[in-house]
Amino acid sequence: MFIKALTILFLVAGILGGSGYFIYELYYKEKKLDIVEQAAVPTPTPAPTPHPALAAFDSLKPVLAQNTVEARDAIASHLSTYPDSPKTAEARTALGRINLALFRDPSATPSNTLYTVKKGDSLDRIKSQFKTNSELIYWANGMTSINLQIGQQLLIPVVDTALVIDRASSTVSLMNAGVFFKEYPAVSMTLAGQASKGELEAKVIDRIARKGEARVAFGAKDYAEAERTVLINPGNVVLRTPPAPPADGSTPPVPTGIVLSPSDFDEIYALVKSGTPVSIK
Repeated sequence: MFIKALTILFLVAGILGGSGYFIYELYYKEKKLDIVEQAAVPTPTPAPTPHPALAAFDSLKPVLAQNTVEARDAIASHLSTYPDSPKTAEARTALGRINLALFRDPSATPSNTLYTVKKGDSLDRIKSQFKTNSELIYWANGMTSINLQIGQQLLIPVVDTALVIDRASSTVSLMNAGVFFKEYPAVSMTLAGQASKGELEAKVIDRIARKGEARVAFGAKDYAEAERTVLINPGNVVLRTPPAPPADGSTPPVPTGIVLSPSDFDEIYALVKSGTPVSIK
C-alpha cells in the first residue's frame, strides 16, 4: 500500500514538474528574453560613406566666385574626375558663368579679336569682314544700339558651337569647339516624334524673328518686338521664350518645343546659326 502511494506521488511530481518546465519555457523564459533584448543597446546603423567628390568640391569653393582661367580649369578638372558627383549641376552652373565672362575677355580668349571702329563702319560691314553675324557681335558687346562710334572697340568672337538637348535633365547645353560652354535649364520641354525617344542627331535649320506673319531682319525698327525662334530638324524641335501673358490675365498654354528664359534664349540665339549641330538624348 505504501509502495503504491509512493508510486502515485512520484507520478504526480513528474507530471507537475514537466508542466512547470513547459510553462517556464513557454512563458517565463520568453519574457525574460524580451527583457534582455529591451535592455540591450541597439547596434547603431553605420553612416553612409560620403561621396569623395563632396570634399573635393568643398575645396573649390574659394574659386567658384572667381572669373579666372585658373577657376575655370579647376572646375573643369573636377567635373572630369567626378562625372557622377552630387555637385555636378552646381559645378556646371559655375563653369558656365566663368566661361561666359572669359569669353568676353580678349586676354583670356585670344581667339577673339578686339576691333576698333573706323569711319564708315557698320555692324553689317564688320560682320562681313570677319565672316560672322551682326547679332553675335551685338550680344557679345552688350550693345543697346546698332549705331557705332569712331574709336569704339568691339569684341569680334570666334565660335564653333553645338547644342546638346538632354530630355532626362530638361537642359540644353552649349558646346564651343567641342568643349562644354554653358548649360541652360528649360522652363518647359515638350518634344514629340523622333525627338521624344532615343538619340537623334540634328541641326539648326533656321533662326527666325517674326512680327505677326512677317519676318523681321536684325536692326529693323520692329526687331525688338519680334518673336524669335530657333528651328531644329529632324525632330521638329523649336527653341523659344515663354509666350506673353494674355490680355485677359489668364494663364497661357504651355507651348510645344523647348521654352527657355529670355536671357538664356538670347545667348543661344546669338551663338548658334543655321547648320549648328544638335544632339538630342
